[in-house]
Amino acid sequence: MSAFEKSVWVVRDKITTMRACDDLLADAAERAIREIVVQVRGRGDAYYHSDLEPRAQDLPGGDFDPLAHLVRGGAAVGVRVHAWTNVHFVWSSKDGALPRSPRHLVNAHPDWLLRPNGVKYLDPVGGSDWEGIYIDPAERRAALHTLAVFADIVSRYAVEGLHYDYVRYPQAQYATSLEDRRHVTRLVTEAAGRLRARRPGVVISAAVFPDPQVARDKVLQSWPDWARDGLVDLLCPMAYRPDTAEVARLLRAARAAAPRTRMWGGLMGYPGETALLREQVAAARAVGCEGAILFAYEPAQRELLDTFADA
Repeated sequence: MSAFEKSVWVVRDKITTMRACDDLLADAAERAIREIVVQVRGRGDAYYHSDLEPRAQDLPGGDFDPLAHLVRGGAAVGVRVHAWTNVHFVWSSKDGALPRSPRHLVNAHPDWLLRPNGVKYLDPVGGSDWEGIYIDPAERRAALHTLAVFADIVSRYAVEGLHYDYVRYPQAQYATSLEDRRHVTRLVTEAAGRLRARRPGVVISAAVFPDPQVARDKVLQSWPDWARDGLVDLLCPMAYRPDTAEVARLLRAARAAAPRTRMWGGLMGYPGETALLREQVAAARAVGCEGAILFAYEPAQRELLDTFADA
């Protein structure tokens, strides 16, 4: 019987310095967490060297390349790195500021952006049912740019995989019709071919809404079809609930919708709730997930990481 796999999502603010990256690798290796999913395209920007998108604003000046450092350091300590990319969600800012770089696609290509009815499309703050600024999944030029970004990452960095997040509409009402889900699926289809051609054996994964019907109808994310057609190798249903019974229900539904695709149950690390986290890891295992992935790595809460690794 295969070992139950453990991974963590690592948000971009945890990789801005060499020291932070080294601490991350040490935390993972010491706990036998052998795969980490690291956010390197957070808001249409790059936490790596890129000619296609601007360097992230919160990275210090100089030549430090977080992704290169993590891939190189991970190889030395037995930790494999998946490059986490936010796909259609390309900008947000709590104070409403737009990207500083004129190269950022929000500034360079405003005609690529989703313009929901009744919502200011250049509103980085977001609202109750949208997070900020999205590219329009139906905009072909935006899709081609995104595909080029993905191919660039796997071509130049020896990553274990490429991970999609926000590969969806913000809400169905911001699409022309429910049939617009075909634009999201087209991107996933084309990406699979490009990524596998550039890096054979690359693991293509996606963070998805856990309820397949909600995913399909609410945000036009038809991930069971992606699994059926072999377009993704690993699914991470985000079962972020404080009720373990509900986590089990969601992950059971996800498992039934993609019975042959490797699956990590996505779990929320609630501060101080070590017993709850242990319960939820057990629930993910019980419903047939091959592993669990924790949101998110937090150096200030290593007790959660310890519990997750030991559960």
